[in-house]
Amino acid sequence: MGKEGRTYNLMGAVAALMDRAPMLRVVLAIGAGIVVGEGVPRGWELPLCAGAVVLFVLMALSTRWRRKKAFHPLLWLFLALFGMLLAMVYRTDASSGLPSGGWCADEGRPATFVVRLSDTPRQTPKTYKVKARVVSVADSDTWQPAKCDIMLYVQKDSASAALGYGDCLVVRAYPHLPDRSIGSDQFDYRRYLLRHGIGWQCYAPSWGWEKLESRSDGHLGLVGWSKRLQQSMVRRIQSCSLTMQQQGIAEALLLGWRDDLDETTLEQFRSAGVMHLLCVSGLHVGIVAWLAGLLFLFLGKRLWQRIVKGVVQIAVIWFFVMLTGMAPSTLRAGVMFSLLTVGGMLQRQPSTLNNLCTSAVILLMANPYLLFDVGFQLSYSAVLGIIAWNEPLQRLLPIARQGVLRRLLVAVWGLICLSTAAQVGVMPVMLYHFHQFAPWFLIANLLIVPFAGLLLATVLCVVLLSPTSVLGLWATGLLRLELEATDAVTRWVSSLPCAMLEGFYFDLPMALLLTAVLLVVTFFVRRRPRQHGG
Repeated sequence: MGKEGRTYNLMGAVAALMDRAPMLRVVLAIGAGIVVGEGVPRGWELPLCAGAVVLFVLMALSTRWRRKKAFHPLLWLFLALFGMLLAMVYRTDASSGLPSGGWCADEGRPATFVVRLSDTPRQTPKTYKVKARVVSVADSDTWQPAKCDIMLYVQKDSASAALGYGDCLVVRAYPHLPDRSIGSDQFDYRRYLLRHGIGWQCYAPSWGWEKLESRSDGHLGLVGWSKRLQQSMVRRIQSCSLTMQQQGIAEALLLGWRDDLDETTLEQFRSAGVMHLLCVSGLHVGIVAWLAGLLFLFLGKRLWQRIVKGVVQIAVIWFFVMLTGMAPSTLRAGVMFSLLTVGGMLQRQPSTLNNLCTSAVILLMANPYLLFDVGFQLSYSAVLGIIAWNEPLQRLLPIARQGVLRRLLVAVWGLICLSTAAQVGVMPVMLYHFHQFAPWFLIANLLIVPFAGLLLATVLCVVLLSPTSVLGLWATGLLRLELEATDAVTRWVSSLPCAMLEGFYFDLPMALLLTAVLLVVTFFVRRRPRQHGG
């Protein structure tokens, strides 16, 4: 087959893929618009909005005249303009720490303002770091309302240790703009904070702040209740008879709370290639949904049975999201798995890629700057890698399922393929953001990930059961053994030669080029062998 035939097949495969997953076109168009919209100057919102209205009218008229079922070219442009408007509107709100909101701090000059903590404080070596919303600013003898998010660093002491989500403080400090770049790779910290809605940062010493009022559970809302639930679960784990290292691992594994993890443990898991176990995301939500589904194995395939099972799974998924403090990574995974569960409830073979793209569109409409978030990129690239590579890799070693030994081999080979496919998917993101690669990731994943469900279920039992009950003591003892085994495996893998390869220089063009190469290779590896006639 010549070059033209291969190109035609490649384009035909892309068209067929988009026909099977129509939401892929939507997320690509909106994503491209968000990328372009970030660099569009302010003041262009009205012309772009007018252009989107004109495109919508033309698209409606063209669809009425031509009645084509294909994805209309004007719809591509309309969705791209919609993505640009999303990015620009959100950028105006996100950068409200600059002139918007009625307050623009004078960098380097003292200011007095009232803030409400909009997250749980995270401890650093010398401070507690927390995102806060400025609600009013002192101006002469009066207080002026303001709307601005800042990154607040409070000096660590006994008073700051008691701070929590929803607390209201009066701060007297020196607000300043974040640094433009940090580190040898020139990470733009100011842009990073602006994408998270934070325009300023400041340090508050012990004498520079005071608490105004106590938290009221009636005013915390759903997010605040979730944060309080997470902290109560952290305290329950800390009350168990575990070592400090084991407590930190259990808190990170179940709740995404990593403040009690020491640097040695973090580096150990990072070098072993299983850092994703300590970052609550799609793997954990998927395990929780699977554990919930195990309770209903007795149900059949009828519609009402699938609905009962799916509703329970969705309820358990969102309870787990609440346990983690409604962290962005678990929110993403919760939306994604909820859509996948709904698809399974309504049809026997739901389109995983289409549901995945639908969840991405929902999240980007809520916050377009999630597109630039590392966690968002890692979550979706890992799932895309599994969708694209898992099946071709499993075909490399076809094993019949007859017999216990062969079933075990199929399960082991499936885990190897799953881990490899996810690693292929996240490779461009990992090299671009972290400039490192763990070559022995397969060993640790093969030894730990198959038992991650048991480990997660054990931690759940520990926090839900009374620590003084017989079942609670048994669960704690089992968890201690599991964590000791996990520590032994990660310590051994991290001690292997070249356990972590670092120092890769990988900029954005190189990451895009690697992504394009992987897409082309994916097309060829997913092609089934052609049947040649006689």
